[in-house]
Amino acid sequence: MNRLLFLFILCISYTHLVFAQYDPYNSYKLGWGGGKHFEVKSYGGEYSQPDYMVLLLGSTKMKEAEWRITATVKNVRSVYNNVVKDSDFPVNMLNLMLTSKDGSSNIPVGNINNMMVWNNLQGLNNEVELVTFQSLNQDGYHQLYLNFELHVMGGEYLKKFPIWSIIQFTFEYKLYSRSQSNQPWEHEMTFVSNDSHFQLNIDPNSQVPVYSITVTPDVLLEYNSITDYMNGVEKTCEKGLKVSASGNYEVRAKSQTSQFTSTTSSRTLPLDLVSLQLSGGNGTQQPVNISTTNQLILQGATTNGNVVEYDMIYKAKPIEDQYLFINQQETFTTQLMFELTTN
Repeated sequence: MNRLLFLFILCISYTHLVFAQYDPYNSYKLGWGGGKHFEVKSYGGEYSQPDYMVLLLGSTKMKEAEWRITATVKNVRSVYNNVVKDSDFPVNMLNLMLTSKDGSSNIPVGNINNMMVWNNLQGLNNEVELVTFQSLNQDGYHQLYLNFELHVMGGEYLKKFPIWSIIQFTFEYKLYSRSQSNQPWEHEMTFVSNDSHFQLNIDPNSQVPVYSITVTPDVLLEYNSITDYMNGVEKTCEKGLKVSASGNYEVRAKSQTSQFTSTTSSRTLPLDLVSLQLSGGNGTQQPVNISTTNQLILQGATTNGNVVEYDMIYKAKPIEDQYLFINQQETFTTQLMFELTTN
């Protein structure tokens, strides 16, 4: 048998109310509420109240459609001793999570995606999806409030900002819609807000927590015999994941692409063909299938300054008949993102 199939996985890591004027005569209007007081009081980071930011989507008549709302940080400023200037605060250290919905809307919670999932803001000028949801036809006044929580990730970077500094953000929010899921998104409107901010109130003498994560940069799973195709294949990366933390932490992993994609053709393979399991450290963890969802693969407490090592066990399932039509040798790839956060 000379047909070979390779699954190549690249691994990377990193360590994480005033409304706009509402016009009831427009078909819909997007507004954003910010400005609630929130202080970061620890180098370990902080979580805001669950309704720190509130999105308002209102209309006199809501159509049945899919909706998508994104956020882009366009500018960051700092205010210290009444002096306002541009700031280099790292936007990728911020996460937003949809915590709940309110209002007179008839949209069921089950129609709202990304609820209770952290969305990293990824840096300046990067458009990030916050939420998608399915609306129903609704006559009369429609009002939907979406409540968001802010997470400021911890780290030594916070030491560079003096106590009582205020960090202000300019957010650009975009609303999209489409009548069916197989159609492209249509941009409906853009809303810009300068109201989001928080204050840094950290004792400069407090200890800076230390968090780090490293992963084996790549993994190659090979199907090169009939036995491999029938039984699946397995690859263990010894000490492939290394974690150091001065407090409680979580490690999550997700694929950056929705499928394994071929390097030589348009062919794809499903992500759940491969699972990941950790072993070592404080015990063997449960395996999880690779997906685009940010999945929890590890929870732990402080490592007391030590580096804890885990073996990474990748298992590829047996290949079904429809995937056997491979021209001699073909390689499929995806990229995994590993994220360490405090909790």
